[in-house]
Order: sequence, then structure tokens, then C-alpha cells
Amino acid sequence: MGRKNIFDIMNEKNDVDYQIKKIDDLLSEMSVDDGTLEDIIDEYCIKSWKARGRYTSCEEIRNKLQITDFFIKNGLKGNKILLYLEYVSNLIWLCNERFIEKQSDYDDEYEYLQENVLGLIEDLGYEAKVFEDEEKVLLVEKNAAATAVAEIMEPLISCKVIEYNHFLLEGNIEEKRNILLALADKFEPIRPELKKINSNLEKNIGYLLNKMNIRHNNKDGKMASGYVANLSSEELEKWYDETYQILLLAFLEKENIERNKKIDELKKKIEG
Repeated sequence: MGRKNIFDIMNEKNDVDYQIKKIDDLLSEMSVDDGTLEDIIDEYCIKSWKARGRYTSCEEIRNKLQITDFFIKNGLKGNKILLYLEYVSNLIWLCNERFIEKQSDYDDEYEYLQENVLGLIEDLGYEAKVFEDEEKVLLVEKNAAATAVAEIMEPLISCKVIEYNHFLLEGNIEEKRNILLALADKFEPIRPELKKINSNLEKNIGYLLNKMNIRHNNKDGKMASGYVANLSSEELEKWYDETYQILLLAFLEKENIERNKKIDELKKKIEG
């Protein structure tokens, strides 16, 4: 193996602990209008933030999420890393939307902060999704199909499509089921058209929704299935994830029908 030059070494991915501490150092810099990012959020943004719940300061939110300096110095693990990055991503979005638009006084450190946060999110295989109506940023695993479907749905359903991939939903069967039920309501109106072009997909989705403890109680009662009743939570979750994926496929198939109609109209206009 040849000698690495300084740029090869500089571009190597640093360990996550180092990157988190670097981000937190940048977060503590007086980088926006002679204040830290958290100072700006506390003074100018948090009061009107729709997604703040009943929290009134960044410090209070940090304490609740257990991502204070104490936890960072001892090393964040697992979901705490993603929670921290999600927290900072929301602060950056708020600052850019509510403050930076009106002020232009920010330092290089603020730009470094944004770059480093986005870079680490990418390194971990996630992406930041902004939901402007709800005023929140969520970190979700990269899923091209989910992104494509979210872009063609109304905001509330778009949020649910993306939220299914949120790291905190892993193992949360009930919440995943609720999202699938919301998507099922959107699936029903497109079934007739979908059946014409992909009847197998249409039938399979209907079967999973009706037989895998999503629309109906298939674990006990008159619609119970011994097989479903004996599935472990992990096995059932895998089938929920499969149902989610083929629902996305159905929505994309429907969008393709509409796209083909537009192309047919274009052909008529061109060919006269």
C-alpha cells in the first residue's frame, strides 16, 4: 500500500466521538450575532417554535434528551448520537428560518457547524428531512422510495411516510401499525387503477393489511390466525416493514400512471 498524503488522511472518517465533540465545540462558539446558536434560539426563536412542546430553553431540552456536556464528554452511544444530531439540526433550521434571514452577521464557525452536522449524518447513513408545516427536522435512514413518495403526498401523510424510518420507531410495533393504517387509507382510492396494471401487487397489499394484524385483530377473536398469533414481535415487525415497502411501490406505480397519461397527451399534441 502506498503512502497516504495529507488529504487522504484528512478525508478519512474520524471516529464518531471525535466528531460529536467537534460539533459541540462549534455549537459553543459565539458564531451568530455575537452569541452561540443556543443563545440565539433561546432569545429569538424558541417561544414561537411550534414543535417545542412546553420546553422553554435549549438547556431544558438537552437535559430531557440526556445530551448535555456531561453525557457528551463520556461519549454518546447508539440512539443518543442520532438524538443529538437531530437536536442540533432543529436548532440550525430554526436559526436559518427565523433569524439568519433577517440578519447576516454570522461567522465561519456557524458554516463549519452546519457542514459537520450534515457530514456526520451522511456518514451514519441517515438524512435530515424538514417538515415545514410542523416546524421540525427528523433524521431518518436513507430510503429513496420513501423520499419519492413523500414528495407526492400532502404534508401530514408525507411526514408519516418519512417518520416510519425514524430510528426511534425500531421495535415500536404499535406506532408502525398506526402509520400503516394511515397509508392504507390512501391506498384504497388507488386500488382500481393499480389492479389494472399490477393486480398481484394490489392483492398482496390488501392481503397483508387484512391478515397481518394491521386493519384487524388477527391474534385473537373471530378474525384470529394461529400463525399470526404465534409470530414474535420481531417477526411481525419484519412483515410490517415489508408492507410499508410495497405500499410505497404502489404509490409510485400510481404516480407513474399519471406520468404516462401526461406523456400520452404530449404525444397527441406533437403528432397532431
